[in-house]
Amino acid sequence: MRNYTANSPTRLLSPWALLLIVVLLGALLVLTYTGEDALMPGEEQPDAVSISYAELLLQAHPDNTSLRLKLIKQLIELGDLRRARSHVYQLPESEAHRVRFLLSELAVLEAQADPQSLTLQARAALQDQMRAVDRNSISTDELIRYARYALSLTDPGLAAPAYRDLTARDGERRDYWLNEAAQAHLGAGEVLAAAGLFNELLSNAETTADQRRYLQQAFSALLSGDRSEQAAELVHRHLSLMNAGDGALMGAAVQAGIGSHRYDLATDLMTSWRKLQPDDLAALKAEFGLHLAAGELEQAWDVGQRLATAESSDTGLLKQLAQLGEWTGHTVAALNFWLRLIQLEDNPSIREHAWRLAAQLFDFDNTIALLAGTGAGRQLTDVELDTLVYSHSERGTPEQAEQWLRNYLRLQPGHQLAWMRLRQILEQTQQLAAESVIWAAIEHRFGLTIDQRVDWAEVEWQLFNPQSAWQVLNSIETDSVADEAYWRLRGELAWELERDADALESYLRLGVLSVTPDSTTEERLITLYERSSPERALDVMIASWKRRPTPAILSRALQMAMQLGDMTRLDVLIREGRMLPSSDSISALWSARALQASEAGDSKEAERLYLEALARFPETGEFRPQLLWHYIDQGQQAPLVPLLRQWEGLAIKRSALWLPFANANLLLNRSNQALRWFYLYLRLNPDDSLVQAAYADALESAGYSDRALRLRRHVLRNLEMPTHGADPAQYQIYLRLMSARGAGLAANALALRWRDGSRSMLQLWFDQFSEQLDTLNQSSLKGQWLAWARRNELKISRYAELQEALQVNNRLVLERLLADEGLDPAQRVEALQRLGSNGQAMAESLAALSPKPPVIVRQQLLRQALALQELNPQGIQVGMRRQDFGSVKLQGPTALVARQLDNDWHASLSLSRLDYSGSGLLNAQPGVEQAAELDLTRTLDKGSLTIALDTSDHDEGDRFGFGISRRLQLTSKDALEFHADWQRQAEESGLLRALGQRDGFGVSGAHVISARDQFSWSLAHQRYSLLDGKAVGSGQQANFELSHAVFFEGPAWTLRSGLSYSKYQLKNDQLPDDTDSATDESLLTPAALLQERFGQLYVGSTWRRGFPGALNRGTAQFSWLLDVQAGWQWTEQQTNYAITTGVGMEVLGDDELAFTFGYQSAPRNGDGEPGGALGVTYSARFGR
Repeated sequence: MRNYTANSPTRLLSPWALLLIVVLLGALLVLTYTGEDALMPGEEQPDAVSISYAELLLQAHPDNTSLRLKLIKQLIELGDLRRARSHVYQLPESEAHRVRFLLSELAVLEAQADPQSLTLQARAALQDQMRAVDRNSISTDELIRYARYALSLTDPGLAAPAYRDLTARDGERRDYWLNEAAQAHLGAGEVLAAAGLFNELLSNAETTADQRRYLQQAFSALLSGDRSEQAAELVHRHLSLMNAGDGALMGAAVQAGIGSHRYDLATDLMTSWRKLQPDDLAALKAEFGLHLAAGELEQAWDVGQRLATAESSDTGLLKQLAQLGEWTGHTVAALNFWLRLIQLEDNPSIREHAWRLAAQLFDFDNTIALLAGTGAGRQLTDVELDTLVYSHSERGTPEQAEQWLRNYLRLQPGHQLAWMRLRQILEQTQQLAAESVIWAAIEHRFGLTIDQRVDWAEVEWQLFNPQSAWQVLNSIETDSVADEAYWRLRGELAWELERDADALESYLRLGVLSVTPDSTTEERLITLYERSSPERALDVMIASWKRRPTPAILSRALQMAMQLGDMTRLDVLIREGRMLPSSDSISALWSARALQASEAGDSKEAERLYLEALARFPETGEFRPQLLWHYIDQGQQAPLVPLLRQWEGLAIKRSALWLPFANANLLLNRSNQALRWFYLYLRLNPDDSLVQAAYADALESAGYSDRALRLRRHVLRNLEMPTHGADPAQYQIYLRLMSARGAGLAANALALRWRDGSRSMLQLWFDQFSEQLDTLNQSSLKGQWLAWARRNELKISRYAELQEALQVNNRLVLERLLADEGLDPAQRVEALQRLGSNGQAMAESLAALSPKPPVIVRQQLLRQALALQELNPQGIQVGMRRQDFGSVKLQGPTALVARQLDNDWHASLSLSRLDYSGSGLLNAQPGVEQAAELDLTRTLDKGSLTIALDTSDHDEGDRFGFGISRRLQLTSKDALEFHADWQRQAEESGLLRALGQRDGFGVSGAHVISARDQFSWSLAHQRYSLLDGKAVGSGQQANFELSHAVFFEGPAWTLRSGLSYSKYQLKNDQLPDDTDSATDESLLTPAALLQERFGQLYVGSTWRRGFPGALNRGTAQFSWLLDVQAGWQWTEQQTNYAITTGVGMEVLGDDELAFTFGYQSAPRNGDGEPGGALGVTYSARFGR
């Protein structure tokens, strides 16, 4: 500066020096400049500086693909995967295949850097990404990395193809890559592919060691691929490579040949192995296995012997050899092997197999030793124990067996079979006392079965202790025992000990078990049954007869069947007995045949048989009493007179004829002679209560009623109640005596208690019960009991059969009973009446009315005749009648004539001449009505048919009517009647009776509920009109009534209650009056003639003696009637009552003069006025 005062600076360098420096530097730069190649990435380990230089170069040359690829590689090696990915994305499209590989490589490296992110899904995605890489488009180095990455992803299947590609690219290292590929195939489970590669390596190998190594690997791969046969063939082809150290491979090849059933290959391999190693124990075992597999058991057995010598402590080998010995038939040697095995390894299953084999070989010593050793440690099974005992038995050492069992039971007292086998040994050695002790111990510990108890009882009986044997059998409940041996032994013991009830029970149980009895059992059963149940004794006899058809057995069975009255089995015995060649010489068969005919109702045939038998066996005393009893039972008096006279001298000597003679004289009304024969018998048999009872009946019949009563009391007081098994007649007499004293219910209860299942006692109870039903008048129940009796094949009396037939209206039975002529006159009349033959019934009842029949029969005939006359009266009646309907009245004479035309037809004609009067007639003037009605009734099989004709005529018009009705007797208690009418007289009101008529039809019924109660009803449809046909109305009627008879006679009293209801539809039009004085105000209306609706509930009572005013008088001297009724008419809301009374008197013999009177407070359509009736009649009957 100009004004600067400091000194000027001194220059360090001159300008020329500076220029020289610049020139030198420039020259240095020129000499040292090398270009851009100095910045290019090298092959050395990359670092950050080299990476930066490479990136600077790429900025100068962005299209340099080679430079970018090197940079990506260095970044990957450096681990900067993010920057490497960014450069990969900058590669051109021409490098797309390389981009795909690099991206997959980066993805794998990123996953390896973060193992937590490598899930199964991520791993699968990476594997898919790598499969998308085209291996042919990447370099060898990249292909190597590709295979390594595939293995890192555990995908050897992806690496194997890469290694196989490398074998083609890298020829120098081909064997290495082949080995890697094979290992990869193995890792991927592609063992066959690996085996092929190992086989290729084996072919290319130059050294023996490599060949043996590749052979081992190829063999292992084939085995892994289940190619045993190919593996064995592979080793077989390369046997030349084998040496003594390849025993394991040879063994494996042999097993492969065996497994593929290539026993030829296995044999060759085995031969080569034995040559290489003749003393190798493994080879010997392999040969043993080869022979077993090939089915060469004998060769295997030979090899096994050498093995057993070499390895005597090998338990598996010993077991195998023992089994092989059994297969090849060397069972003794096999047993030795089992025994050696037990010494080394005492297994329960092995020991069991050994003793079973020893038992099969009958090697009882080893069997006993083995089982005894087992028994020392535990309780034997039943099979083991039986085998041990059997072995002792077969060896002949029962004493040792007994001792062993006793020692064993000290250790195992709960083994029941051991006790039983010890007992069995004692039984075989006849140590009965010791056996009994063992039985007691068994019962104490375990209880006994039925068979065991029977065996024990037999032991006691063999020891002569029947009482102990009995206690053994009866110490249990016997209800459920079903063993034949038990009951047979029990029966024999009971018989031995005289225990009859127990013996019978035992033999009965044998029968239940369907055991066929032998002759001894049969005799015992018959003996026992004869004391308690004769019907069962007959069963045994019949069974014995079927097994042994002899005359003696037949006679015994026939006599028992006749005694019991068992006709069913008697018929069978007769039919079978007559097949015997000697049947005519069997007297019992003749008696049975005669009884059979008598029971069948053929008395003539029975008589013939008795007479023929008496001629064949004159010295036999059995047929004379039988013939007499036959005549007595049939009531045949005529044949008895000569026989009594003929045999009287013989009868005095033979007591068997005394009772028949007594009853025969009683039948002939020779009471004194009958008493003499009874006295003769009772003097010899004073304690026979049955005959004493019959003697009392004879005394009563002879007129000594007081003596009869005293005798019956004496017999009943001294007669012991029959015990079980007594004669049925004793039961019957006892019950008769009780009933005679008025103890009928007690007798019935006693009969019920006596029922023991036998037919005779069942019959006795049924007879007593039937008698009691009759006494209590319970006939409704009796029909059911009779049906039950028929099902049980019991006898039914003729009287009971008739009662049932009448009750159910069984025409076939009634006709049969009439044809049999076994009915008394009263019973015949009742049967004829029920069959519809009223005329014949009337004739027979009148004919039988005489002093000859008994009083009770004569009284019944009289009642029947009166009832028939009331049903079909015959006679003539005249009288005067006055009837008041309230506002309409009529009166005049009446006449009635009735007659039985023949057995079936009955006619009745009614005539009247009545004069109408009263305010209720309005303007009508009927005047005098003349009426007639004819009824014709025909009796049919089940009811009757009635035809009615009636007519009436008066000043207001005339009428002709017709009616028909059919009565059906459904049962003895139920009846129905159907009727139809046309233009019949109407009784609904007085005016309607005078001016109208009715048409209609209906049905009615009567049902007997009990002996005293009856229910009746009627339903009808009616149509009403005037006499000129003008309609009045129509409707329905219903009536129901229940009656109860308090007394049937002396006098009869009946109570009743009922309901009456009717409803009509009346015409709306007025009915013109045809009289001359008719006016508009006097026109008739339907309501004046007929009440539209009527309903009434009522109760009533009737007392009567006969029927006053009836056509035929049914009572002597006089009859009377008093009937009262009260009701509520709900349609009129009023009460009403009615009284009817009458009296009839006997005049001029059988004629009757009767007066009747009736009053009703409110009759229907009576205009509120009371009504009633008054009548006087005179009746005379036709005939008796």
